[in-house]
Amino acid sequence: MRQKIVSVIMLLLVGCTTSQYEVPEKNADDWYQYGEQRAKHGFLVQERDVLEEVNSKETITGAFYNAYRQGYSSGIVIYCSQEAYILGLSEAPYFGICDQINPEFRTEYEKGRNHKKE
Repeated sequence: MRQKIVSVIMLLLVGCTTSQYEVPEKNADDWYQYGEQRAKHGFLVQERDVLEEVNSKETITGAFYNAYRQGYSSGIVIYCSQEAYILGLSEAPYFGICDQINPEFRTEYEKGRNHKKE
């Protein structure tokens, strides 16, 4: 009887450890959100080869990369709609992602960064 109880406990422990470490695969929505979050934080877009290198355990299909780019496009609109002057005042880094959307963004950002120096 004791051996049966130990066997059952061992089976339960093995079952728990294998399911505990399973990592769900990312889908297109995950890649969209990843791209959107990167843009919302002002980071530059990653090309597919760089994205694959950084996420070496992931398979990045064409659909996943397209979802990432669409999310990035959505996030960049949000990021670039903030007050550039305030961003500069906060001394947050700016990587130039708004230069094509709003040519005045960098100028206002620099004014904000330089305001503290005066």
